[in-house]
Amino acid sequence: MKPLLLFIGILLIVSCKNQITSTQESEKNPYYEQAYEFLDKNEFDSAFVYFEKAKSLFLEKNDSVGVAESYINMAVTQSDFGDYYGSQETSTKAIEYLNLNDTSQYGLLGMVYNNLSNVYTSLKDTEKSIEANQLAIRYAANPANKKVYENNLASTYIANREYQKAIEILKKLLSSTDSNSIDYARFLTNYARAKGHLDTNYRLLPVLRKAMLIRQKMKDPWGLNSSYTHMANYYKERNKDSALYYSKQQYEAAKAIKNPDAQMDALQRILELSVLERNQPLLERYHKIQDSVEIARMNAKNQFALIRYEVEKSKTNNLKLSNEVAEKQYRLNLMRVFIVGLLIVAALTSFYFLNWHKRRKQRMELEAENRVKESQLKTSRKVHDVVANGIYRVMAELENRDDINREELLDRLEILYDKSRDISYEVEDLGMDDVQFHLTISELLKSFSNEDRTVLIAGNEEAIWEKFHAVQKDNLEQVLQELMVNMQKHSKAQEVIVRFDDDGNNLHVYYKDDGIGLSDSLKYGNGFKNTENRINLLKGTLTFEKNNNRGLGIHISIPIQK
Repeated sequence: MKPLLLFIGILLIVSCKNQITSTQESEKNPYYEQAYEFLDKNEFDSAFVYFEKAKSLFLEKNDSVGVAESYINMAVTQSDFGDYYGSQETSTKAIEYLNLNDTSQYGLLGMVYNNLSNVYTSLKDTEKSIEANQLAIRYAANPANKKVYENNLASTYIANREYQKAIEILKKLLSSTDSNSIDYARFLTNYARAKGHLDTNYRLLPVLRKAMLIRQKMKDPWGLNSSYTHMANYYKERNKDSALYYSKQQYEAAKAIKNPDAQMDALQRILELSVLERNQPLLERYHKIQDSVEIARMNAKNQFALIRYEVEKSKTNNLKLSNEVAEKQYRLNLMRVFIVGLLIVAALTSFYFLNWHKRRKQRMELEAENRVKESQLKTSRKVHDVVANGIYRVMAELENRDDINREELLDRLEILYDKSRDISYEVEDLGMDDVQFHLTISELLKSFSNEDRTVLIAGNEEAIWEKFHAVQKDNLEQVLQELMVNMQKHSKAQEVIVRFDDDGNNLHVYYKDDGIGLSDSLKYGNGFKNTENRINLLKGTLTFEKNNNRGLGIHISIPIQK
């Protein structure tokens, strides 16, 4: 049985080599190629070493398929040379690197399970052998490999004395195989064995000889080793000379294929056939004890291998579980950090929004207050400039003129009343287009003239004022009225000169009197501030000129908008 399994193992290696040619082309590994060169030379120990090196290189490249292929070849080599527990361990490692759901890896899975089947057969565990063989057939990548696995299953059925099942499989294989091929010889040999066990009248010898002749013709040393074994066993109880002859033939074939197990099998049979008949019971007892001890040792080694495998598997699973727990913990921590960060961002955003809303509310309240103050200031300015100065102007006219017309005076007061009412309603007074503005200015300035004070006006031409719109005119009127009111109140001037000059870009207003001028301790009141604000509104400038207590000079420059 062992020589047959050894032959099947070699076939598996060759099949594996053909199976992975495409992989080798894509992933170059010099150790792997060198290992197959040693296999071609039947240097299995060197091939095993280089498959180990190839596996390490595949691991560095993260090529799991390459690692599995190397393990498969190592496992087959171990099985062929009797290291069954080592072969089983190596096979289980190969499975770890294969994907059971990837159909492109089914061929490699079939080879692994076929090797495990051979290992279990050698260890006399036929149930596991059949189970592994069925898996090998399930994952077979091509018809040739499937036939090999089915033949192995039939051989296992024979070892388990299930001859009819073996015959049914082998009949199908024989009917679909070339009758002059090596495969046919192998199937025929197993068919003859099963048939011979099932039918004692079956002519076993011609069928075994036919298979042997095919193998001789095809020069199949591994097959001949098997045929010589079966021929020797057939003649062992029938013709010792023939049995001895075929045992010696098997020994030579075993030496040719460099297989120690086959050589030991042949030598053991030769010794059994050569021993004296009286010592035959002792020899049989010796072999029986030897076989039981060998099986016990193999089972123990196999059990230890299973224990090591389970321990390693448990370690791997624990490590995987630890990694998964660590990964989950990492993700959980990451999620916590994200949530905390999100809460911080939300809090900062809320704080910023509330602070912004608060500052906006304060700004709006301040702006509202400023608008109220500005409105009050504007109203106050209008009251001062329009009403107070207007009344003062009327008072000045009453003081300076003796020929005041009562109706005219009432009209002036009514105008002031209307203006004061408009101020309360915040209505702009722009209704000055009925009277030409240069006449309004002249009337304004002359109203401050009397017997003791002369007001001279120069350059007050109608054409000058056509260049200004109503708002500008109104502001200029209020500025000039403020100057004249202040002159009336403080200057004690006897002569006032107001000159208007247009240089094309600016209107220049020159004011000059011979009053007491400005003192250094003079404090500017609302009237001056209002005047300054109006000039700024007109984008103009106001300049005071001191004349060493000989009066006051003022220069006002207003740009002309074109």
